[in-house]
Amino acid sequence: MAQVPLESLTPGMRLNRAVCNLNGVLLLKAGEILTEKHLGIFKKWGIREADVALADGSEPEEIAETALPQQTLEEVEAEMARRFRRVNVKADPFMAELFRIARARLCRRITNPQGQTPRTSPGVV
Repeated sequence: MAQVPLESLTPGMRLNRAVCNLNGVLLLKAGEILTEKHLGIFKKWGIREADVALADGSEPEEIAETALPQQTLEEVEAEMARRFRRVNVKADPFMAELFRIARARLCRRITNPQGQTPRTSPGVV
């Protein structure tokens, strides 16, 4: 599952999970294919990201990671090892998911530096 920021969502992506507004009102159910109209609705309702897959069923970050050169992937792995050096990611499912998200965002930032999501505080991925 890939939480993709609104600015990176494109028509043709399929929702893995339903999208609800802040009040819990369903905007679009899981399994729907995104259209330009849906993206406009998300923007109006303040939806910042959605859990999606590409039309072929692959995860968006998997595509981004395969596009990186081997040296860059090694640098990403070294940075992630530094950031998570005190955590046993394999023993804690929550930390494993946090690691996966942080790694995907770091790869996304490297592949698309202008499209990165704004930081909320220093040191946050």
